Amino acid sequence: MMVLLILLIVLFVEIMIIISWKSKVIAEARKASQDETDLRLTYKRYKELYPDVTISYSEYKQLQARRAYKKAVSSMKIKRMVR
Repeated sequence: MMVLLILLIVLFVEIMIIISWKSKVIAEARKASQDETDLRLTYKRYKELYPDVTISYSEYKQLQARRAYKKAVSSMKIKRMVR
């Protein structure tokens, strides 16, 4: 009887660990997609939304260059950009 109780407790703890791990993975995925969208903002607006972030303007621009959203359409295919 005691062994069964211990096994049930261990099983419950393992299930709780798996649930917390899954929720953490999902939250990180949401944050990554949100960060990609937020990097399209100007530095001033980004600092207004996230005042506790300590990132300089040049670091923000480098981060934008590495991870920011890029259009898949070539500028030559956009009529208003072709002269």
